Amino acid sequence: MMHGEIVAGRKNLYQGPSSCYARNEGVWVPGSGVTPETLPSFIALIIRDMYRGMVYDEETCEPRKVDPSYLIGRLQYLIALAKKHGGEEAKIYTEEALERLYREYRLPPGVTKIKLAGYRGKLDEVAKEIEDLLGVKVEKEYHEEPTAMASTKTRRAKKAVAVAR
Repeated sequence: MMHGEIVAGRKNLYQGPSSCYARNEGVWVPGSGVTPETLPSFIALIIRDMYRGMVYDEETCEPRKVDPSYLIGRLQYLIALAKKHGGEEAKIYTEEALERLYREYRLPPGVTKIKLAGYRGKLDEVAKEIEDLLGVKVEKEYHEEPTAMASTKTRRAKKAVAVAR
């Protein structure tokens, strides 16, 4: 299983440029795995999903409607991922962070900003939404959209097939 995957054997929902969030919205959690550094970013995107009443399907990356209890379960799953990626200390930190979130609707103590990566414009829109929703600053890591690179790969693949015949 890749770091950041929400369910074993399924697509990564939030982390990395090939995640469902990246494919659909051009935004993702940077880094590798659920750690104390990445946890607030995961929480922010899950809360955003909660307000929208939708998530991306783990198998197809298609949007689907859900109720808040499903997303509470997704938040709870971060505990298992934190333990897997960062050990017992990361697990305890995640448990405490989620308890505070449920009790006070606040991110972990000392968190005044989260980090998201994505494509210019799209990242700016999502960052503004999260800043308004959670009152936390979003540090943005901009990346180039891969459209030109994708078309080059397609041309190379077609050429490779033609050469193979």
